[in-house]
Amino acid sequence: MTQQSVFDSFSEQIKLALKLASITTPTPPQNDAIPHVLEGRNVLLFAPTGTGKTEAALLPILNNFLKNRPDSGISIIYITPMRALNRDLLIRLNFWASKLKFTVEIRHGDTPQKDRRRQSEKPPDLLVTTPETLQAILPGKAMRKHLSTVRWVIIDEIHALVESKRGVQLTVGLERLREVTKNNLQIVGLSATIGSPEEAAKFLVGEGRSIEMVHSTVQKTMKYYIEYPKPREEDQVVAQSLFIAPEPAARIGRISELVSDHESTLVFVNSRTIAEMLGHKFNVLRKDMAVHHSSLPKEERERVESQFKAKGLKGLVCTSTLELGIDIGSVDLAVQYMSPRQVSALIQRVGRAGHALTKDSEGIILAVSTDDIFESVATIACAKAGELEKLKIPKNAYDVLAHQIAGFALDHDGKLPSTQALTIVRSAYPFKELSEEDFAKVLNYLEALRIVKISDGAYTSSAREGSGR
Repeated sequence: MTQQSVFDSFSEQIKLALKLASITTPTPPQNDAIPHVLEGRNVLLFAPTGTGKTEAALLPILNNFLKNRPDSGISIIYITPMRALNRDLLIRLNFWASKLKFTVEIRHGDTPQKDRRRQSEKPPDLLVTTPETLQAILPGKAMRKHLSTVRWVIIDEIHALVESKRGVQLTVGLERLREVTKNNLQIVGLSATIGSPEEAAKFLVGEGRSIEMVHSTVQKTMKYYIEYPKPREEDQVVAQSLFIAPEPAARIGRISELVSDHESTLVFVNSRTIAEMLGHKFNVLRKDMAVHHSSLPKEERERVESQFKAKGLKGLVCTSTLELGIDIGSVDLAVQYMSPRQVSALIQRVGRAGHALTKDSEGIILAVSTDDIFESVATIACAKAGELEKLKIPKNAYDVLAHQIAGFALDHDGKLPSTQALTIVRSAYPFKELSEEDFAKVLNYLEALRIVKISDGAYTSSAREGSGR
């Protein structure tokens, strides 16, 4: 397909919505992925940030949904790893919903009870949620009925999930969802560049299922620099005012200079502790910088995101939270305080600067020691060569397994045969080699805790009345 013919494959309704959004030409990821999604295939799309991955998955799915939409129930689930991403995504989805006449709602741990009741009585066509909330709504009778009509699942920022137990839980949750939908699911995953793409694909759809891996090549310049600031005379003054040594004062002074020299700067750090420490120091020096990380109250995160996007703040000190695709407006510089420790993290963080196809991405690592310099040099060399870390997917995680066994029991009103539960969990890639013996050990452990009851090769939940609703 040529670039223009990809959009030509859409219905007139989608074409009109694209025109209203002033989108005339597909980006390379859209050009590469849309035909596969339209054909109903499972797809894992790898592409840099800011290249239109969301629409590459969403528009062909909406195209197929609108052709044969059901009378009721949820048709599309959009999963993101963070509630902040859900909120940001909802703004984009509301545009398409208004033009294409479908309904969209958000569901996560902070969703008010009145909204949950409304969703149970009248579910949206598209539900935006998190991995944990998907697991929470699966056992509920009303929501389970609405989930039986799901045909499409989009999982965003999969690189943020694949090496965590949150991600492992999601893989089993998707298998439980397949049970509800009679295995009639098309799954589309979106990711930045990631190591071990074949494993990531199996993680997404499970063992033995077909999936198209789409690696979209985007001609985008990534510029990496390393600096090791040495104390100057003015840094001695700053050191005294902040009650710190001259060396960290030099680094803080250099960050302040970079922020002043650019319109919008993200200062990435490797932990919340460092973020708070730097944020406190900058609060003394200037009032146009703030801190952003996942432990802050939602209202504070929203406030600084809005201020930064509106240019009321020139810099944000942030953790991996802002590696992901939260819309914070244009960024022209990414500063990494200390080596990021991972090649994939460096690429993702620097990619947040110049967050568009037409802009170069520029990032500076501020090293704090000689060892840090060597590690930063190696990390940049690997990034330029495209050599990313191999994935380390947790395998046979017994704590996750215990949680899912209890979830299976809540999903079923009657007894669930142990062999059926084992088959379901083995369909998830992280548990594909789980032995019957190990499964039985976890099941017996749960019975000893009085979480389940085992009888005649099957088990039921011992959960208190109201659990899993």
